Amino acid sequence: MENKLNYSQEELEEILERSRRELQEKLDKMTPEERKQAEINAQKAIEEDSLNMQKLLDDVANITAGVSPKETKAPNFCANCGAPVNGGNFCAYCGKPLK
Repeated sequence: MENKLNYSQEELEEILERSRRELQEKLDKMTPEERKQAEINAQKAIEEDSLNMQKLLDDVANITAGVSPKETKAPNFCANCGAPVNGGNFCAYCGKPLK
């Protein structure tokens, strides 16, 4: 089926039903151990998505409230000379500002 933004109700139901059948076929082929691992992986993904969504919501709330975004993490390497950075505002090797 071609990618398009506007699907009819019937097309959406067909896509959903086909996806359900494919998923059930895959589940039927899995061992109990594989199913358990898949459940663990899915739960981890759900938790990560939930945390990411909450961070996005917090960022949006801060921006709309006029609060400036949090400072970004310092780079791991100096953009000027490429030396490893271990914190601070200036490169220990070339002296250039890190931000």
